[in-house]
Amino acid sequence: MANSKDNLNKYGKAFIGFDEVSGNVLDSIGGYTGTLYNNPQRVIGWDGQGNAMSFNGINQYIQMNSTIIPYGNKTIRFKYMPRSIASQTLLLSGGFTLQKGIQISHYANKIRVDHTKGVNGQYEFSFSHSKEIEVGKWHDIIVYFDFTKKTLGVSVNSVTEIFTIMGTEHTPYSDVTFIGVAKNSSNILNYLNGQLDQIEIYDKVISPIPDKHLVQHNTQHKYHNGISWQTITPTEENFIQYGMNNLNHITEAQWQELAGDNSIVMWSDFEDKQYASVVLNKEPFTAKDLLGDNPQVIYYTDSDASQIIVETEVDPYSVYDYIGELPTILAYTESTEDIIVSTTTEPFDIYDEFGDEVEVLYYTDDEAVNEADLILEANWSPLDELEGDFEVVTWTDEAPETAQRVLEIKAVPKPQFIKLVNPKRLYGYLEDVFVNDISQSYRDEARYFVTDTDTSSWYVWDNETEAFIEKDTFTEQAISVNGMKYHELNAVTDKQWKTWNKRYLNIGVFLKDNPRDTIVSIVENVSYKDYLPRNTTTISDTSLYILNTTAKIDIELNGNTLKGILSDADLTRVQYRVLLNNKHYFPDDGSFTKLGESPQNIELAISSKDIHIDDWNTLKVEFQDFFGTTDYWSTQFIGTYSGLMFKDVYGQYYSSEIGEVLQYLDFGVIIAGQTTIEHEVILKNQYGYDVKDVHLYANTTNFPTGMTCEFSTSLSPFTPHPELRLNKVLKNNEEFSFFVRLKSELGATPDANGSFDIIVRAEKA
Repeated sequence: MANSKDNLNKYGKAFIGFDEVSGNVLDSIGGYTGTLYNNPQRVIGWDGQGNAMSFNGINQYIQMNSTIIPYGNKTIRFKYMPRSIASQTLLLSGGFTLQKGIQISHYANKIRVDHTKGVNGQYEFSFSHSKEIEVGKWHDIIVYFDFTKKTLGVSVNSVTEIFTIMGTEHTPYSDVTFIGVAKNSSNILNYLNGQLDQIEIYDKVISPIPDKHLVQHNTQHKYHNGISWQTITPTEENFIQYGMNNLNHITEAQWQELAGDNSIVMWSDFEDKQYASVVLNKEPFTAKDLLGDNPQVIYYTDSDASQIIVETEVDPYSVYDYIGELPTILAYTESTEDIIVSTTTEPFDIYDEFGDEVEVLYYTDDEAVNEADLILEANWSPLDELEGDFEVVTWTDEAPETAQRVLEIKAVPKPQFIKLVNPKRLYGYLEDVFVNDISQSYRDEARYFVTDTDTSSWYVWDNETEAFIEKDTFTEQAISVNGMKYHELNAVTDKQWKTWNKRYLNIGVFLKDNPRDTIVSIVENVSYKDYLPRNTTTISDTSLYILNTTAKIDIELNGNTLKGILSDADLTRVQYRVLLNNKHYFPDDGSFTKLGESPQNIELAISSKDIHIDDWNTLKVEFQDFFGTTDYWSTQFIGTYSGLMFKDVYGQYYSSEIGEVLQYLDFGVIIAGQTTIEHEVILKNQYGYDVKDVHLYANTTNFPTGMTCEFSTSLSPFTPHPELRLNKVLKNNEEFSFFVRLKSELGATPDANGSFDIIVRAEKA
């Protein structure tokens, strides 16, 4: 089995690492989102890096917004540390309602895998691994389904057991995936009491055999069994049976037994091995380890012995002291692809080698040289000090026709996704698209996509479906997996291009270089040819056909207000519907609005109670014309409240748009005859449009006698007013600060729960 980095790069369909700072969990490959219920906590990851997710075993769990488990052959891998041996569910696909799918649980202190039919939760098969799970330690769990060979594999810490399964997999899972909880047929919830990390999902069987290592000592291949070095023949069978998963168990003294040349030899059954990693650990030691518990230092001197200072030190050392300055790493693989092995070191410069003060002696026999310059280069530039975007401005008094403006910048290459500014208009069918890719790489990194004028969706040719299909381009990993290589794009035939039923062609190119220049992506030119007649055409007979063009929409979301115009060049009637977070929003029954004349104005206010506040939301408008030709517009936005909103100086809202109290403006205990301190309140316009005639006042119906509320537009001085009126337009997203205080008179009626409301009114500008 390759390392996770290789596996996910080539076959990964979903990966949940729990490494977000806070909030919901994200699938970094498929783009799915998991909602946290009852606040499970992020803790240190299984390997001491990043985060893991901790569940309390009482009520905490995660619900994904879709199923992340693919249909058919699959592999699921994750890291698990239990806090209890009680029955608990780790992962459930199929959801509570269907009770159909896969359930992985910790049952009777063993890893158990169930596959249910969806008939009252009836099990089709259920198997448990024989190895007991130790509480308080991390375990590497792999579960794979091979419905072709009718086998189920369960691996616990590299110990694999294979079971024979009966029947076939049922209808693809249509419900969502739950992490950390399941409900059985008796409606009993089984919550996880432990930690999970690094959930990997694949749509094929991933080998459970880990990468194996041997040490080549001189001409012999050896492994250490914990007692002594053993010599074997480096066959595949011996690698699998005797090869070491890692080298962490080999001590310093055991390494010293191998005198001479040593190399690390690795075996892997991964077809396209790209990354190899070997970690050699060396335990620290002190003088006590060498001299014993009571070392003695004998010092002969004629001086005063009380002034003698004795220090013991250890010379610096590294793993290279034991394996040589030029270790060799050998990788056995059946692939013809190049293998890259890289070593890393902490940054250093000349001062790390020679100290804080360095003298350079310069010698030359050139009599014309009377001085010497020393140039020290460092990986730093003044541009590193500039944050954000910047512009370089040049000035010259030369004439425009002779002025030379050349700017040269050296930088670390960064991956780029480039698309045409103006898509190419197509007249007739495409005959060919040709890319002249002259990249200088040991592997193809450039990727290609096609689209029309809507660059929110990108397509590639799929040989299985014989059609152009939409692919995800939101992450670099998705682009690398989904995109076409240049020879794949060049191989699309004219017959296949005829299925491109769009009026425009836009080509997106993803270029990726690396700092070592082993990957240099170069696209010299991209050309295309269509079947447009180039000669004069004579029309002898004509017939009239109805030409149907797709309806178009010009729409935008300002604040929580959706505004736009739906039109059709045919002047046929048009209709639309709105979906919010993949659910029908308007009309609420999921139907389209009635057909109306074109153009048609759209103005729809999105209520904050229907959106995820301070989280991502997806808004989609589907529209069609009289002939049923359908298209859509979609966007993603962070949910917020709508209207004129009150906030504190930290940006926290006092109430929602429907008057729901989120926090109080607390003045504490007010003593009769005194005036409270001033509180700053921020008024923000979040209507999505400008407003005017803003009027602020207090509803003091519940005030005790002798209590008044005063407003001011400034703090120093505070000019009291019983109400405030703004003689200006408050633009959309504009904020306005005002100050408020309470004043009481001597003899004011005591009230332990006095309250008042600040009310704001305005008109649309």
